[in-house]
Amino acid sequence: CFRKNMMLLLVYGRPSHAVLRVAAPGRALSPLACASAPPPLAEKQCWRPTIDDVDRISWGRPAKRKGTGSRGQPHRLNDAERTLYDLARSKGFVEVAGSGWRSQRADAPLVNTFRSWCDARGVAAIFLHKGSDVDQVVLDLSPLRRPAEFANAAAWALGQEGTEGGQVEASESGDGGEEGGGEALEFLSQRVDDFLTEPIHRLPMYTVNWLRPRPEAKALAKQLAALLATGQSGSPPQKGGGKAPGGP
Repeated sequence: CFRKNMMLLLVYGRPSHAVLRVAAPGRALSPLACASAPPPLAEKQCWRPTIDDVDRISWGRPAKRKGTGSRGQPHRLNDAERTLYDLARSKGFVEVAGSGWRSQRADAPLVNTFRSWCDARGVAAIFLHKGSDVDQVVLDLSPLRRPAEFANAAAWALGQEGTEGGQVEASESGDGGEEGGGEALEFLSQRVDDFLTEPIHRLPMYTVNWLRPRPEAKALAKQLAALLATGQSGSPPQKGGGKAPGGP
């Protein structure tokens, strides 16, 4: 399932961050065709962290493989965050509370760690951000590491039953100034090689976002997790501060 002539439009920026809203003029396959298409695949020939290293940095320990963690993005979890992280690995999506998605992300160890864990497994990251009135479901396709296929993957997600009304966005670190439309169009093409070689914390998010009332939002997160097989198979992980691989 794909959409032609994808266009990236800058909708807002700030000194350390820019968000590009994605519009898709032109024809798209029918919702029925999208629904029947297979789920998006992850890149296999690329840099990824090990699950053990992701667990190690979640405990504040150094990773064995250079580049897994970053001093600029915290990954160490407190007890409450670890409980949510353990549950998230089983469910395939993480529930996040806070003042706002974008402001929450940069300084949220739970978000950073879960995204790294999804990257290690080669699956999309699903976040359920709990708001006061409505919740936001965020499907981050960047852990798939196939930027040329992100538009197709987003169209696939929006073509599933009950996923209408989503907004596609891409976020990127800026150099302090706003980008024009021409520069925005170069956004993904300039980062193709980076998706093969760089740690996930250095890569932009490419997301599909939905606003839903609480019960509908949780149902949508569960649906996406099942469709994309993002949950951890086998026995459920330990909860709370229990010892895990990489733990103290």
